[in-house]
Amino acid sequence: MIIKGALVWSGKEFVQKDLFVENGEFVEKSSEPVIDAKGYFLVPGFVDSHAHVVGTGFSKLSVQFNDWDELFERDLTGEVVVGRGWFEEPDGSVVERLDRIEVPVFLIRRCGHKAFLNKKAMEVLGVEERYLVENLEKIYEYVFKEKMAEFYRVGEEEFLKHGVTFVQSDDLYGVSVERLLSIIKHSRIRLFEKLKPKDLKPEHFGDLNERVHVKGVKVFMDGSLGAKTALISGEYDDGTQGVQLLTEERLEELSRFCDEHDLILNVHAIGDRAVSLVLDVLERHRGHRIIHAQFVQEKDLQRVKNTTFSVQPHFFFEDQPLLKKVKVNALHYPFYTMFKAGISISFSSDSPVSPCDPKYIAEHALKMGFSREETFYLMTEAGAGQVGIKTGKIEAGYRADFCLYERNTLLFEDDPVAVFVEGEKIYEKNGSSH
Repeated sequence: MIIKGALVWSGKEFVQKDLFVENGEFVEKSSEPVIDAKGYFLVPGFVDSHAHVVGTGFSKLSVQFNDWDELFERDLTGEVVVGRGWFEEPDGSVVERLDRIEVPVFLIRRCGHKAFLNKKAMEVLGVEERYLVENLEKIYEYVFKEKMAEFYRVGEEEFLKHGVTFVQSDDLYGVSVERLLSIIKHSRIRLFEKLKPKDLKPEHFGDLNERVHVKGVKVFMDGSLGAKTALISGEYDDGTQGVQLLTEERLEELSRFCDEHDLILNVHAIGDRAVSLVLDVLERHRGHRIIHAQFVQEKDLQRVKNTTFSVQPHFFFEDQPLLKKVKVNALHYPFYTMFKAGISISFSSDSPVSPCDPKYIAEHALKMGFSREETFYLMTEAGAGQVGIKTGKIEAGYRADFCLYERNTLLFEDDPVAVFVEGEKIYEKNGSSH
């Protein structure tokens, strides 16, 4: 394939040139077909270094709401009602209204770490708790089994329309590993899949094809800030300090498993105590990653040379109401400091917790002080490099995952008109996908 006359992003500026693609990667020379891209801006596709494709699709197909009044304006009919978005727990009158609904109602907090159940939902799951905290697997098993493939397709489409060609995802919601792998092997976008640690087998991992790389493990050291389960050195307004979900011994065991099988361990750690505990292990193991790191002890920044980070700049702005309920004597969302210190970070959306649109991430990164060029790098090449996949850059030898824009992409104002993965056009703005 020859792509003629595009304005190509060099990493520093746009340069008008021809590009060549053979066997899914950029090369020095190739032959027909020819694509006339004159006047278009051509950039590597965005790389989301931590999100949930299935969860994004599930979110699009579930009831979205921000407060309880808004929930009751939605359609709450059907065989089951699943919603996501609440911040504050419902009061007694809201609970009473939800209990009057005669079908199971599962309402997941925006962070994804806590869920409310009405009486019928408690009955079908066989639980006595009104809330499930951290472990929502019972809900996923009930809801996801039949619709997992549909959720994946809808989520994939959502990323593509915003120019995201590579998602580093974990999607193991209440189904077997075998079922998940049978779905993602048909992925149109590039995927780095992270499996949960339960019943891990070496044969589950590897490249399913040129696009799908099952080479990660995902674990949780703590919970979320909103659920007051992120593990912190200070305390929340109710006097608690969060929860530790993993022992040092188990984290060491998983690190060794990943080292042995050439996998990347991805550890969710939001609170500063959680980050410290993870670094106690990961500073002995090279190439693994911490996800979130919203609070970090300054002294811990000296211990991260072996570790990479996937961070979300928008969380600092979204979390302002939550920060009023917590006191932590540590660096808050120190992503710019980390980047300037040469620490390996990349940007991610954590969709569906936040929008999967890179423009949304960029808007908040710029407010944090990152330049447009730095922001673009951290949403492309940086994330791909952390997991050893040669994409996110327009250069011979890199996979041909790219997008065409009508205006300068670094304005972060538009979606692409066309998206290519492995040199194949898989999305066009007019709504047709391939």
